[in-house]
Amino acid sequence: MLALLKNMPLIAAALAFFFAQMIKVVIYRDLRVFGRYGGMPSAHVATVSALAWATGRVTGFDSPITAVAGILLSVVAADAVGLRRKVDPNSGHTLMEAVVGFALGMLVAYLLPVKSN
Repeated sequence: MLALLKNMPLIAAALAFFFAQMIKVVIYRDLRVFGRYGGMPSAHVATVSALAWATGRVTGFDSPITAVAGILLSVVAADAVGLRRKVDPNSGHTLMEAVVGFALGMLVAYLLPVKSN
């Protein structure tokens, strides 16, 4: 169980989600937006972006697990911008919100240290 606290991709994903939600609180000046769907930046895209980039850094960008994380990122980003916006325009994201979420996730993944073997 304590090994989870050393799992850099998991930590990166959790931090990216938290930072994305805190950025929403600052932008909208409303604590109630923390945890809500939609808005700038996309917390879902930030979370999976951090997961994918951190996984690549830890396992190598040529590893099968990085490929899986990259595909998951593609699906989540497409869902955030496309499908969710069609289902509920208030909970979907614009392309810019998804791009900022992607960049935030990548930034978080690269700011965290990677254990060297």
